[in-house]
Amino acid sequence: MSVLDCFKQASRRLLAQDQNSLFTGSDPFQIKMQTIITEAALDLAQHHDWMALTKQCMLTTDGSTSDFDLPSDYGRMLVKADVHSSIWSVNYQAVRDLDEWTQLQRFMPSTIPGYWVIYGGQMHLMPVPRVDENPCFWYVSNNLVKDADGTQKPLFTTDTDIFLLDEQLLTLAMIWRWKQAEGLDYQEDMQNYEIRLSQIATKDHGSLPIRSNRRGINRLGIWAIVR
Repeated sequence: MSVLDCFKQASRRLLAQDQNSLFTGSDPFQIKMQTIITEAALDLAQHHDWMALTKQCMLTTDGSTSDFDLPSDYGRMLVKADVHSSIWSVNYQAVRDLDEWTQLQRFMPSTIPGYWVIYGGQMHLMPVPRVDENPCFWYVSNNLVKDADGTQKPLFTTDTDIFLLDEQLLTLAMIWRWKQAEGLDYQEDMQNYEIRLSQIATKDHGSLPIRSNRRGINRLGIWAIVR
């Protein structure tokens, strides 16, 4: 179902009208809905680690590089994010903040396989990973849409674009957000949206965006095992 189909369903509910276009239209209703659809899609992507948006990145290591560019479609790490080594049975540990990273750079402890942090559009590892260690991690892509040719992209730009997540969720989001923007009563519509969102997220096996203060087993002093 295209984004235009979602827009048509919402329009029938809201105005009892059919709409023949969305991104090529100049009607105030169409223009406002373009913004609402974009906001709704971006918010949905942040709500859950959706399996449809989840991808794996493998870093190619040469024994001298410790800073790696993130994938071009990188959106964010999974809520329960780990960086996995291909030769150690334990994972790289995420630093708490950049201050801890600075301290580690100055006083590097003998920890296996090491630590990771993301800043400046790169994944940084410490110490320098071995040749062909090739650590990997899972991430959420920022490509939420695909066009008629199947090419993925971050946002809707044409009427034939297809949402990579649940289209009914997008339609329900359009309805309550438009009513809210118009100063109308939207509570029941938002509740319908939230019920559907909870149902879809429960069936999906990604993690919810609630971070726990997990500490890695390396910090507990447990010996790592080479694979």
